[in-house]
Amino acid sequence: MNPWGPKRMVSAIKVLMAHHADGAFDPGWYQEQYGCPKAVSLIHFAFLGVHRGCLPNSRFDVATYLSLNPDVRASGMNPVLHYMLRGWSEKRPLSVMERHRSLAGRVVIPEQSARPPIAGPDPNRLKITWVIPDFIAGNGGHMNIFRMASYLERQGHEVTLLVIHPSYHGSSSAAKKTINRAFLDFRGEVILAGGILPELRGDALIATDWFTCYAVNAMSGFRKKFYFVQDHESEFYPSGTESLLAEQTYAMGFDCLSNGKWLHHLMQQRYGCWSKHWHQSHDRETYYTIKKASRSTNRIAFYARQVTPRRAVELGLIALEILASRGVDFEVDFFGWDLGKPVTPYRSRSHGVLCGNELGDLYRKSAIGMVFSATNHSIINKEMMACGLPVLDLDVPSVRAVFPRDVIATALPRPEAIADKLEELLGDPQERERLSTAGSEFAERFTWEDSVKTVEEALRERILTPEGAIA
Repeated sequence: MNPWGPKRMVSAIKVLMAHHADGAFDPGWYQEQYGCPKAVSLIHFAFLGVHRGCLPNSRFDVATYLSLNPDVRASGMNPVLHYMLRGWSEKRPLSVMERHRSLAGRVVIPEQSARPPIAGPDPNRLKITWVIPDFIAGNGGHMNIFRMASYLERQGHEVTLLVIHPSYHGSSSAAKKTINRAFLDFRGEVILAGGILPELRGDALIATDWFTCYAVNAMSGFRKKFYFVQDHESEFYPSGTESLLAEQTYAMGFDCLSNGKWLHHLMQQRYGCWSKHWHQSHDRETYYTIKKASRSTNRIAFYARQVTPRRAVELGLIALEILASRGVDFEVDFFGWDLGKPVTPYRSRSHGVLCGNELGDLYRKSAIGMVFSATNHSIINKEMMACGLPVLDLDVPSVRAVFPRDVIATALPRPEAIADKLEELLGDPQERERLSTAGSEFAERFTWEDSVKTVEEALRERILTPEGAIA
C-alpha cells in the first residue's frame, strides 16, 4: 500500500488541522517514545506514525479504546485515526470511569408507549425498520444488512434504516449517500438518532448487533421484533460487563435470523429462541475462477485483521514462524489491516485493506488462503473458495458446522498443528487441486438471492401467523 496515497494524504492533513495545538497529541512524549525530533513530531505522526501503530499520547491504548468504543471496533476504522479525527472532539472514553456513562446511555433506554399499527399487515408491502450502528465503507456486516434491505425494498416492502448513536455521519443524507456510493442502491428513509429514539411504527423491527437490541427492546410500535444475528457477540469480550450485557440480548425474546447453521443451533439450543438460518454467499462478478490461470505454488494469503481478536491473527503469525524455522519455502500476503512493513523470517508484504477486485486477484494467484474464525465463520472463506483458492481455517465447532470436511482444510488451534497443515498443503499440489475444485463447487451452491428470500419468508411467517405476533 502506498503510504502517500490520496486517502492517507487527506487524513494526515485533517489530523494536522485538528490537532496543531491541543492535548490529543503530546509532542514531548512522542519524541521520547519514537525518537522523532519534537519540532516535526506531529507531521511525522500524521503522515506515517498513525498508520504504523504509533500512539499520540501516554493515555491512549488501542485495545482499551476499541473495548470502550465498540462502534469503532465494528467499523474497522484505524482506531488511532478515529481518535484523532473524531474521538478527541467527541470526548470518547479512554477509561472505565468514562466508559460506564457511555454504556448507560446505550443500554438504559426508557420504554416507548407507541402501539403497533391497528390495520392488518400487507404481506406484499411489509413496513420493516432495521436498527443499525453507524458505518464506514468496507464494513462486511453492514454489507449483509444493506444487501437484505435493498432486496426487500425491490420486492415492494417499505424499508427504513435507523442509525443509532451515529459517530461517522452528521446527517441522514450523508449516511444514505455512503450506502449508495460504497454499498448498494437504497431508496428508503434513513434516520439518524442520538440519545432520543424516534417513535416509529410498523410490522418488523430488526436489531443488528447487541447494542441495537437495547434500543429495539425499548421500541414498542411494531408487530414483531427480530435479531439479525451475524455472530455470537458475547464472545467478543473477556468475561465482564460487555459480555454479560451482550449475553442478555438473547433473552429479550426476539426471533433470530441467523447467519449459518452454527449460530442457528446456538440460538435454538442454548437460548431457546425461534431461529431461521440464512447462508453467506459471494459476489459472482468479483469472486470467480479462471481456467488455466497461473497460480503460485507457495504463496499464502493471510487475513491478518489484527484489530479483531476473533480472527486469531497472533496464532497464525506464530505458526508461520514455526513453518519458516523448518526451512519451508513460502511467502505471505497479509491483508485486512495495514501492518506497515512487517519484519518476518519469510518473504511477506502487507496490502492493508483491499477492495473486492483486488481481493479476487489475490485469491486467484495464491496457493493457500488462511482465514481464522474463533466464533462464527467469515464470509472470506466462501469468497476464497469461489476463486478456487484452497482454504485453511481452525478446527472449531463454528467451522465444522458450516463447512464439510472435504471442502476445507482445518487445523486445531495450536501453532504447531497449523504449521503442520500448512507444510502438508504446500508439499501436496494434488490435495490443493482437490480442495480448489471441491471448495469452488461448494461455494457455487449458495446465492445471495436464496438467502434474502429466506429472510423475507421468515419475516412473513412470523408476522402473519398468530404464534408469530406480539401478544
